[in-house]
Amino acid sequence: MVLLVDSIVERVLPRIRRRPAVAYPIAVAIFVAAALLRVLLSNWLPISLPFLTFFIAVLLATLIAGSGPGLLVVAASLAFAWRFYFFDSHQYSQFETALALSAFALMAGLIVAVVHLLNRKVESLLYERDRNEGLLQDSALGELHLEQLNVELRHRLKNTFAVIAGLVSQSARYSSDVQSFAKSLSGRLAAMGTAMDLVATRSFLGASLNELIVDTLKPLVPPGAARMSIQGADGIVPGEVANALALTLHELGTNAIKYGAWSGDKGHVRVSWTFDKLNDDDAQFELVWEESGGPAVSQPERRGLGSLLIDSGFPSAKVEREFSPDGVVCRMKAVVKQTTTGRTRGRRAVPSKS
Repeated sequence: MVLLVDSIVERVLPRIRRRPAVAYPIAVAIFVAAALLRVLLSNWLPISLPFLTFFIAVLLATLIAGSGPGLLVVAASLAFAWRFYFFDSHQYSQFETALALSAFALMAGLIVAVVHLLNRKVESLLYERDRNEGLLQDSALGELHLEQLNVELRHRLKNTFAVIAGLVSQSARYSSDVQSFAKSLSGRLAAMGTAMDLVATRSFLGASLNELIVDTLKPLVPPGAARMSIQGADGIVPGEVANALALTLHELGTNAIKYGAWSGDKGHVRVSWTFDKLNDDDAQFELVWEESGGPAVSQPERRGLGSLLIDSGFPSAKVEREFSPDGVVCRMKAVVKQTTTGRTRGRRAVPSKS
């Protein structure tokens, strides 16, 4: 019973008071009920108590429907009492009639004012309670989200240190001197840092492929017009894919500078990709790196660390490289977890020129 009353006070009554199309008919119904009750009790109530049921009606109408409907009941009660109890009555003088009606109007007006203030206070308290509950819920969700981010951060740092250790070991193995070792390692770490930064800005959900390609290759693109172009629908790639893809793109760019399209003055690199949605979670991803306008290339006789990083791609990726006379073409295909956001959904990558 208590829960039912609380639910009515918290939810039903405020909604009624905010809807005049409902509030005023309810007030009229309350007045009619009070008038009928007063008529039925005429044989038991003295004529000196013409307003007894109307005080209750004013209280209920103001409490349920609001101050406006409450004042309507006050006016209707005055009219009813004057017409049926004072108009043809020889018991009251005009002064006594005016005094009785004025006294009822004053007391009923006080009832309306007090109940109006109580309604406002109750609604204010309910608002504050809902607001505090919302803040507490947001705080709890924020703490949970922060804890999840900390867990994800620890996991990624652990994996990152393992990858860095492997890069250091392999770079040292494939480098002929300290200078080449330092140069190759710093470039690879910078590519990884770019991917990690993009992933971190999205709460570790992933990285924008468009931003990943542009930011990774920007330090490598030679000066001049139309040395690189990109094309594809932007999307989010998972963090582990972003890290490996950044390393792959860095190695492809480095090789283009040493042997391919970017080793001359007019060579061009085109990077294009597609995301074909398979279901709500997975997408078929394909990226094509295509060089043109550079010197003729051929398959390297010895595989270095760069070739190993390119051919290994990222988890589940299938990598194919062609060494045609026009330039290197590298294709990567994989099924990836695709997370789109309002920021990236449906947006096309803008061709980039440097």
